[in-house]
Formats: sequence, structure tokens, C-alpha cells
Amino acid sequence: MFIQKDLRKVPRILSDAVKASEPPSFEEGQKSSKEPEKLTELRLARRAPEFGGNLSILCQPRNAPALHHLTTLSLYDCQIRSLEGIGMLGSPASDGDSTICCPNLRELNIGRNPISTLPDELALLAHSLTTLWCDDCQITGTIPNCVMKLSKLETLRMSNNAITHIPEEIENLSALRVLALDGNQLEMIPRQLSKLSNLSSLILRQNKIERIPDGIIGSNMPQLKLLHLSSNRLLEIPDSVAECTSIESFYINGNRIESIPVQLASGFSNLKTFNISNNNISSLPYDFEVRFGEPDAKTGVCSKDESCLVQLDQNPLVDQIQSELKAKQDAEQLDGAMAMEICAT
Repeated sequence: MFIQKDLRKVPRILSDAVKASEPPSFEEGQKSSKEPEKLTELRLARRAPEFGGNLSILCQPRNAPALHHLTTLSLYDCQIRSLEGIGMLGSPASDGDSTICCPNLRELNIGRNPISTLPDELALLAHSLTTLWCDDCQITGTIPNCVMKLSKLETLRMSNNAITHIPEEIENLSALRVLALDGNQLEMIPRQLSKLSNLSSLILRQNKIERIPDGIIGSNMPQLKLLHLSSNRLLEIPDSVAECTSIESFYINGNRIESIPVQLASGFSNLKTFNISNNNISSLPYDFEVRFGEPDAKTGVCSKDESCLVQLDQNPLVDQIQSELKAKQDAEQLDGAMAMEICAT
């Protein structure tokens, strides 16, 4: 869906919103019975010159009336380096007034900004924030503690940063449905991740993860539909993953997997896509072959189960099948040539 950019400058947008929030005069009320539109979505993407690297143009007490009805705020790609002052959105509008500036702010997008850390005051948005986008920033080390205090989060996206560690406090985000930490520097997954029983999408591709302990992903995540673990350093698929029967799409291509759990074929009753290409698979469990069939020599696709796409290309197993097929074709050609030679004589 195309969203037309608001060509007004930020101060003008806010001043117009203040006017809309004020009750109309008697004369204005006589002219129009239409309720003035309140500012609920503020999409300020790609406005680097206006922001000047910080939030001072936006997070000022004088702007509180304009921001009071805000539910969505996008500051995507504004070259913001500091989020100092963002706590104002989750604080009382003024001294002596207990009214929160933005009591209904649910979605915040600060993606594609050169932000290296998130301030503690971000936690002041915990009363309402359900979606936080921090993709393509410069956040390093551990996921900031302030994020762990956003207990109502349902979507957390921190893709393409330099995050190396998921803190144990991740279990505090029990409402999470989408967790995207792809394109980071993660090497391990804490057991506390198993507490996120409401997850529907878990995206951890393009990290440096070597092992996921058994039991972290399994029957404890009954709503998980998308599991993306591709392009890591995994040596095995945890047996407990097969107990997560809700999974529809499972990507684990580009790892170092040597075998497929025996119970996977029977456990993944809702599976529609399974990509395990570019690994070290040299054989398949019997039940797996019964359900999905052998991989095609040319494409590496198992097509016996028409409801599920299984990709096994770039594995030793497929390489061996291709070699055997070629040897068979070469033998048939040789036999044909010899038969023609005998007939000719």
C-alpha cells in the first residue's frame, strides 16, 4: 500500500494537530459539524535535515497536546543519533498533571538510524508499546535492559545490528509474538527464550549460533508458525523442535546439519515449507522418506507430499544421487554404443 508523504514540516504538522485537538469556537461549530481529525499516526521517515541527529524538534512539552492521541510513530531513516528525550512520550505532560503525554502509543519505528544504544527512559513507554522496530541501526552487545522492561511488546524487530547477547530477562517479554534478531552476532540462545510461549515467528537467521539447547523450541511454543535459523553454524536440529507441531515454515539452510531427527516427519503435521539445503545431510530417516520421498537428482526437492515443499539441494546426499544418476546414464550410453557397434558388424 502506497502512503503519500506529508509535505508539511514537523512544526507545522504539530501546530495543526494542536488546533485539531482544541474545541472549535461557536462560529466554527456552526460552519461544520465534522469532528476535527486527531493526530494518531505520525510518520516522519527520511527527515534527517529537520531532526539534526536528535529528538529536540519533537519531544518538547509544548508538543504534548498534539501528541496526546498518537498510536503510531515512525522516525525511520532520519539519521537520529540520540534518543534522549523520548521518555517524554510516556511521562506526564506537565508538572502537576498526571495525564500521560502519549497514553496509547503502540508502535514505534526507529529503524535505519545510527543509534548505538537505547536510553533507559525508553522503558517509560512500557504502559502501551506493543511494537518496536530497531532494524538496521548500530546497536551492539547485549539487547538493552530498557527493552526488557517493555512487558507489553508483541513485536520486537532488531534485525541487522551487532547484537551479541540475549539477556535472561527476555522471559519478561511473555506477550511477544514476533521476535526478529536476524543479521546480528549471536552465538548462543538463553534457555529463558523457552518462556515465550506466545511466539508465532522466531527469526534468528544470519548469526553465529552453533547450538540451540534441546527444549528451548518445542511443545512450549504452541503458536509458532515460522522458525528461521538459516545461515548460522548449527550442527544439529534439537529433537524438541519436532514437538512444535504448529510450525508451518522451517528454514535451516546454510548450516552444518548432518542428520534429521527421526521424529521430525511425524511431528511436523502442519509443515508447508522445509528448507534444509546447503548442509551436510548424507542420509534420510525412514519415516522422512515415507512421507516426503527422496530428493530429485536435479533440484534436490522432495515432492511426494504435495502439501509441503522440502528442499535438500547442496547436500552430500543429493550429490551422491546425482553421481549415481550420471553413472547410470553413462553406462546406458555405453551399452547403447556397444549395441550399435555389434549391429554394424
